[in-house]
Amino acid sequence: MTTKVSKVLFQANYRELVNLVMSTSNNVEEINRKMKDIGFRVGETLLMDYADRIRQHAVDFPTFSKTLQLAYKVNSGQFFTRIEVSKDKRTIKFTDDICPICEGVSISDMPGLQYCVLVSGVFDAVMKLRGFSAESYQESCKAVGDETCTWTLVLRD
Repeated sequence: MTTKVSKVLFQANYRELVNLVMSTSNNVEEINRKMKDIGFRVGETLLMDYADRIRQHAVDFPTFSKTLQLAYKVNSGQFFTRIEVSKDKRTIKFTDDICPICEGVSISDMPGLQYCVLVSGVFDAVMKLRGFSAESYQESCKAVGDETCTWTLVLRD
């Protein structure tokens, strides 16, 4: 049985986490790095029980997008709006038009802030666990005025 936390409670906790990180950081780049690092640790914790299943279902990088779609649904209650796999199958782009982290958040005074970059950290943890040499980054964020939240995963050589 899976117990869910209310979205309002999650968002309030997340907002306070971001506020704490902001108060202990010197600049936006440091905030983004710390939040991505926290996301990585969250990803490691979430995935310990699923490591073997992830290896079985995500046999190659493009197929991995389906595994991440399911994980996002289980943890956020919704699917990504779009998933795009590049023609060379080395890049996966995830888009969420109604990001549950950014919903209701509007930040206009911190250019470059990636409010939901924690998701990139979770992606990095999952990719490492799966054995993919890849990195992720946040391309856009609704909380800072973009139309959607977008994360990109790139397979390294």
